[in-house]
Amino acid sequence: MSTFFLVIGLVVGLVLGVMGVLTLVTDRVAAPWLRSGVGRPRVWGAGALLVGGAVAAARVLPFEVDVPLMLAGAVLMVLAQLPKRQEKRQTQ
Repeated sequence: MSTFFLVIGLVVGLVLGVMGVLTLVTDRVAAPWLRSGVGRPRVWGAGALLVGGAVAAARVLPFEVDVPLMLAGAVLMVLAQLPKRQEKRQTQ
């Protein structure tokens, strides 16, 4: 059973890492169902890369390192989905 969770963790980490790198490079979220909700794709890509690395390395990293990495990535992914502030234009 332990090998099963190791493989699942590595696959999930790899998928999130690849999606994060693709998003950072192309400035567009790789998953079509997420594109409309993400206002800042590069921030989302950085968060996905952090979460993917934390999930993939969960077996070798200590708890004190793994959880803050995962939480930082999750915070970045949530912040990327907040709507952008629209600046008010002053008419002269």
